[in-house]
Amino acid sequence: MPHVIDSIELPKLQFEDLPRELIEEILSLMPTRSLVMISGTSKLIHDIATYILSRRLRHTLHIEGYRLIFECYAADDKFNHPFNHCEYIGTHVGAENSAEATKKFQKVPYFTDDDEGEECNPLAKLYSNFTPRSFNIDSQAPSTTVTIDSGDIFTQICASASLVKFSNSEYGGVTSIIPVCESFFRVKRDWLDSAATYGLQQNNPITWVGMGENMGLKLNVTGRRIAGPAVSGGVRGRDQEDEAVEYGVEYDGVVIRASYLLEMVEKKQHTSFFQNLKLASEEEGVTGGLQETATVAVF
Repeated sequence: MPHVIDSIELPKLQFEDLPRELIEEILSLMPTRSLVMISGTSKLIHDIATYILSRRLRHTLHIEGYRLIFECYAADDKFNHPFNHCEYIGTHVGAENSAEATKKFQKVPYFTDDDEGEECNPLAKLYSNFTPRSFNIDSQAPSTTVTIDSGDIFTQICASASLVKFSNSEYGGVTSIIPVCESFFRVKRDWLDSAATYGLQQNNPITWVGMGENMGLKLNVTGRRIAGPAVSGGVRGRDQEDEAVEYGVEYDGVVIRASYLLEMVEKKQHTSFFQNLKLASEEEGVTGGLQETATVAVF
């Protein structure tokens, strides 16, 4: 009688059972957009994807030496305005780097069976913060004058940002430019009046540029003055239109969605741009990873 071998039940292995180093190597091959899409799968994948994004940001801004250049101008003044370099501050969860914003995001569960809501994917809510600086005027925030003509209720302002790599040679110059965003935003007369009078910009700190909330500005209205008389019977047909007004506006900050910034880099650069990330992470050691602060995740 033949001997019957009992079937052996093998343990069911999950993707998370693989060594962390192997998972990191696999995820490192993915573009940023794919990492954002799969980051809600599990906490382990989310943590590794966040770490990979942090390495790519450090590689772009510190190792490769790219600097964010920011420009803001009226539509008819594109070639007659100064541009400003931006100092990288850090990357936080949410465009609003505040305790209230942190409290709001902490209420959102990281992982859920409902994949329809963006709230399930906090990796897309990582924003890189920059502080604009005027060239040769480090102590002064960049500013401009915003004019709203008589009868107008808003004005449009163009804004653009690019990652620029400067040459280290004695002759200077630019060796590489990566366009990040170029669009416009509207500022309304009522908002400017309230901000100049009561400082209401603190309650609405982000003015988004274009669609998708990929880039935003932190504006500070510093003053208001009458620039011209009111016009009777203007385009809106009112007996008395609002007068022309000039506002002083400072650019206190630029926020860019971290995944969007890296997507722009990947679109412009060759796929080998991030090849030496492994060597960079080994030199940084354990302290080079994601740091947890008392408020929000920062790297």
